[in-house]
Amino acid sequence: MGTMSPYAHSPRSKASSLPAISVAGTALLAACLTASPAAAQAVETAEARAAVVSELTLEKEGDLDFGTIAGSAAGTIQMAAAASPACTASSGLAQSGQCQPARFVGRGTTGQIIRIRKPAADRISLTGPGEDLTITNLLLNGSPELTAVQLTPGYSRFRINSASGIFAFRLSGELNVGANQSAGLYTGTFDIDIDYD
Repeated sequence: MGTMSPYAHSPRSKASSLPAISVAGTALLAACLTASPAAAQAVETAEARAAVVSELTLEKEGDLDFGTIAGSAAGTIQMAAAASPACTASSGLAQSGQCQPARFVGRGTTGQIIRIRKPAADRISLTGPGEDLTITNLLLNGSPELTAVQLTPGYSRFRINSASGIFAFRLSGELNVGANQSAGLYTGTFDIDIDYD
């Protein structure tokens, strides 16, 4: 049986929204010059305000890693997008070692709705010494800091639950392995986009 270590790494993340900053101030000055012998003085108070919305930020904290796969049969390795994930190999394949979804950490505002877009076509390609491997059926999970509002193949919507506005989410999927897949290291990169709703 051959041995291969497919994993996706170095995802690039994008944060496409900029902070909204507004400053409002009002100042009025009225002056009257008179021939009065006494000097007149007036003081007027103005108000200045600023509202700052935190910029939505996103950082990669860990890579997607399916560990080491052995076997000559075609099959799949399924991984949940859980904080403590498990990999399940189909009949004829064995998985060992690392089993870790990609992990991202972001910051927004409590109660804010954000949109997270999975990789294009809901798949990730891995290249190596043999035929390309694909990761399909991509899953996003941000529990407990994020609550899913709407899950779609493109942008999925989540509500930020944490009081600090800091949240983490994970991406996993199903690795598809070909029959008699050539042994070796298979790698790929993918983009995750995040935006205000």
